[in-house]
Amino acid sequence: MVSMVFILVAIYFSCFFLLAWKNFRLAFILFIIFLPTYLIRFQIGPLPSTALEVTFWALFLVWLKKYIRYDVKNILAATQKYRLIFIAFGLFFLSSIISVLISDLFLLSLGLWRAYFLEPMIFFLILIGRKNGIKTKDLIWGLALSTLSISLYCLVQKFTGWGIATPQWTNEATRRVTAFFSSPNAVGLYLAPILMLLVSVVAKKAKELAHDIKFWILAGICVLSLLAIIFTKSQGTWIGLAAGLLAYLFFLNYKKTVIAVAVLGIIFSLLVPSMQKALLFQDQAGQNRIRLLGYTQIFLTKSPQNFVLGTGLGEFFRKVQKPYYDDRIMERLIFPHSIFINFWTETGILGMLAITVILGYTFYLAYKIRRTDKLIGAGILAALTVLVVHGLVDVPYFKNDLSFLFWIIMALPILLEYEDFYKSQTNVL
Repeated sequence: MVSMVFILVAIYFSCFFLLAWKNFRLAFILFIIFLPTYLIRFQIGPLPSTALEVTFWALFLVWLKKYIRYDVKNILAATQKYRLIFIAFGLFFLSSIISVLISDLFLLSLGLWRAYFLEPMIFFLILIGRKNGIKTKDLIWGLALSTLSISLYCLVQKFTGWGIATPQWTNEATRRVTAFFSSPNAVGLYLAPILMLLVSVVAKKAKELAHDIKFWILAGICVLSLLAIIFTKSQGTWIGLAAGLLAYLFFLNYKKTVIAVAVLGIIFSLLVPSMQKALLFQDQAGQNRIRLLGYTQIFLTKSPQNFVLGTGLGEFFRKVQKPYYDDRIMERLIFPHSIFINFWTETGILGMLAITVILGYTFYLAYKIRRTDKLIGAGILAALTVLVVHGLVDVPYFKNDLSFLFWIIMALPILLEYEDFYKSQTNVL
C-alpha cells in the first residue's frame, strides 16, 4: 500500500519539477529560500530524506534534462580560468568519497556524504554552468529571503519563549533563541555570513536606491537578522560577526579605526569577567572545546592511518569522544568544533588541505573584486571572515543548509567575475 507520505512527496516533487521546467530562475531562488526546510524530515521505505533534498533533486533533474548540454561549456571554461580552485574542488570531492569508504558505518556515512558533499557540490557546478541565467542578484535575494523565517521566529521566541529547543534556554532572564534549529549557534552560523553580504549590498545602493522599496526590504532584513543574532547570545557568533565587521571596515581602508576598535574591544573583553573567560577558553564551553581538541589530537597521532584519513564521515563521536565520554562533563558531540580540524577528522588531511586552498583562493578572488568595487568585494571578504572566525569554535559546514550556503559563497566571486561586475556595475538588487 502506498503511504500518504509518499503521495505528498510525489505531489510536491512534481509541482516543483514543473515550476523549474517553466521558470528555472524562480525555482532556483525558491530553492535557496527553502534551505531551512532540511528540518522537514521523513522516510520513504528504508530511505530517509528531507524536503530540501526532494527540492534539490527536482531542480537538478530539470537542469540535467534541459540545460546541462548548454552549461557544460561554461563549467569547462571555469575549470580552465580558475584551475587551482577546481583542482582543489576535485580533491575535496575525492577525499569525501574516501571518507565514506573507510567508514565502519557505511550507510550512515553515505547518507551524510549525499547531503553534505554530493548535492551541495553539484549545486556549485549548476551555479557556475547557469551563469547566463542565474545572476548574483538572484543569489542575494534568495539568501536574504531565506533568513526571514529564521529571524522572525527568533523574535517570536525572544518575547514568548515558545518553541525554544532546550528548556534551559526558555527562562526569560537567560533566554536564548534557536528558531527551528537545535541550538542558538546554528542560527548564528547561518545568518551572520549572509548578513555581511547584505550589509555590503545595502551600503552600495544606499544613495541611488534610497527611495526603492527593494532597498528598504533588504535593509529591514538586515535589521531582523542582526536582532536574531543578538538574541541568540551566541558568543561565537558575536565574535565572528565582530571580526566580519572589522574586516569589512579594514577592506574599505578604515584601517586606523579598525585597529583602535580591535584594541579597545580586546581590552574591554579582558576587563569583563564573563567575556574574559570566554576569550581565554576558561568558561565551560571553552573548556569543552579544549577537551575535544585534546581527544582529537590523541586520535590523529595514534597511527599514520588516523593522521592521513581521519575518522570517516560521521564517526567522530564513536572513534574520538566516546572513549572519554561522561555526560556529566560534556554532551555527546559529533565534531571537534574547529573548522579545519572538522574537515581533517571527517575528510582526512587531503580534504582539509583542499578546503583550505578553496577558502584561500576565494579570499583572493574577493580581494580582486574589492580593488574595483570596494563595497561588494569587502562584503564577500567579510562574509568569509565570519565563516572562518566563527568556524574556529564551531561547525560552519557539516549541516545541510550550511553546506549549500558555503558553496554559494564560494561561487559568488566567480559569478561576479563572469558578469564583469566591477566594469559593468551589474545591478545587485
